[in-house]
Amino acid sequence: MGERVVNQSAKQVTDEAIELVGIAPSPKGSLLFSFKLSIGQVAFAGCDLFTNEAIATFLSGSELDLSFGYYALPVFVVQNAAENIYGAKLLNQELIRNATIAMPSADEQIAIALFLDRETAKIDALIEEQRRLIALLKEKRQAVISHAVTKGLDPNAPMKDSGIEWLGMIPAHWTVRSLKDLVAAGSSISYGIVQPGEPQDSGVPFIQTTNMSNASFEISELQLTTAEIAEKYPRSRLAGGEVVLGIRASIGAAHIVPAHLCGANLSRGVARIDCSDKISAEYLVQYLRSFSAECYWQSSKQGSTFNEVSIDTVKRLAVPVAPAVEQKAISAFLEAKTKKSDAVIEQASATISLLQERRAALISAAVTGKIDVRETAKVLPFPVDRARARGLVAAEIIERCANQPTFGRVKFQKIAFLAEGHVGISELAGCYTREAAGPLDWALIEEMECGAQTIAGVERDQPGGPGTTVSYRLGQSRGAHRQELADWLGEERSAKLDKLIADFADLTTKGAEAVATLYGVWNDALIDGQSSSDDEIIAGFLNDWHSEKPKKFRAAELPTWLDWMRRHGIVPTGSGPKTTTGRLFV
Repeated sequence: MGERVVNQSAKQVTDEAIELVGIAPSPKGSLLFSFKLSIGQVAFAGCDLFTNEAIATFLSGSELDLSFGYYALPVFVVQNAAENIYGAKLLNQELIRNATIAMPSADEQIAIALFLDRETAKIDALIEEQRRLIALLKEKRQAVISHAVTKGLDPNAPMKDSGIEWLGMIPAHWTVRSLKDLVAAGSSISYGIVQPGEPQDSGVPFIQTTNMSNASFEISELQLTTAEIAEKYPRSRLAGGEVVLGIRASIGAAHIVPAHLCGANLSRGVARIDCSDKISAEYLVQYLRSFSAECYWQSSKQGSTFNEVSIDTVKRLAVPVAPAVEQKAISAFLEAKTKKSDAVIEQASATISLLQERRAALISAAVTGKIDVRETAKVLPFPVDRARARGLVAAEIIERCANQPTFGRVKFQKIAFLAEGHVGISELAGCYTREAAGPLDWALIEEMECGAQTIAGVERDQPGGPGTTVSYRLGQSRGAHRQELADWLGEERSAKLDKLIADFADLTTKGAEAVATLYGVWNDALIDGQSSSDDEIIAGFLNDWHSEKPKKFRAAELPTWLDWMRRHGIVPTGSGPKTTTGRLFV
């Protein structure tokens, strides 16, 4: 659950289990409604599938049009929920069956659904834009932090090799120490003991992984444990001023304990570090937020059901230690440097909250009849043949990207592949083979370039002849195709294509190749019903795609691109085109 359409699940059931239990699947096209934990979340079944006991299935063919139900059920059914003593919503099949729903006519249901499809796509695109801004600001902030805590503030300082691959060069007068050697005398790096349980009305507050990831340390936002439990574990009792580090789930999140949490405790997912006079807490926290520390955590994670790092791993972390005066200067520099970006991030987060509120209010108003959307929900069908579709998409990609120094035929090919696979423009109908530079359909690219020339006057330049760099010259009628393209694609696909092109703007040719190839490997595995852990995706990239891949990429750099894909929402679902080797025999 989470995407509008569910095509793949984390777990599967065997044919023997299905036969034993004798249950029928939720058919493709049915509407799934979650009534436990993520109460009110809805999605369409993209294929025949089975659900657990927390999902109710609504079938087509009833008076309720499922496209309308997608928006209406979370509004009406959740209102019929009971509450437990802690105020949490509770639903069961009886409460769902007895929920009252306002039922417009069949035509009005369709009109409301079409209106909301269009309007929520606009809001979702704005939300995604803000999320992308936040991700980019965080990337930039981390880059500034990483440079300061590993290279210092003096660009002319002599450098030396740290002797550690993921740390690289550091100023020659700095030292590298294990974190265990930087803690105060008489203390050691230790993790908490308290286990989250039933909420307490009173007791001792404790920090857990959710507080670490959200940086939320107000007393009112912390869960409480009993004084008896807290007394049993003095080693995880806080005094204020220590560094706390996420070691489970929110791995690497680091903060200084505020003074008002003196006497508070820690959960198992958080470690405490008392700094010695060799390193300041402010400087250590900044280093723990750097790329170097993140690389270390990524290579040290363990656990099959969730990610965590051990205390021994934390103790072994190599820390570049600057002289005390430089530590203070670096901390002050970073505090000032990141203040502005933090303010923009906070503003963007507030904007997302407002947009989400507007989205919920719009849906509620539409499905309860507070607004009449019948005249605004008319849909104009746009028939398009394959050649026209290819030309329109090509014109949009080329016109948006032609002035980028990294844009050429290779990057164009990768965006086209993802336009079909990720955006869902199935009309492109490509047949992609596993080539050295990633997924490729030569016939598709040729027809797209010809179509862009016919529709928008785009000219292809290849002065060096076949096999050399290709660039594109824009025609006089640029932008003339855009309304036709928007009418055909619709709001949702237009927004996704726009985002895809924008996301690729800053990628190098090699970066575009990495992302498209990883997407192809990952998506092919999902289509085949295979597992797709990061290690398996990387192995498929290097070993199963093309013999040139291991010569161009190292395994250590590919997790960076997988992380980039997740941050930008370019994550496959097991739908769209499957790549092939292009050979009859392998």
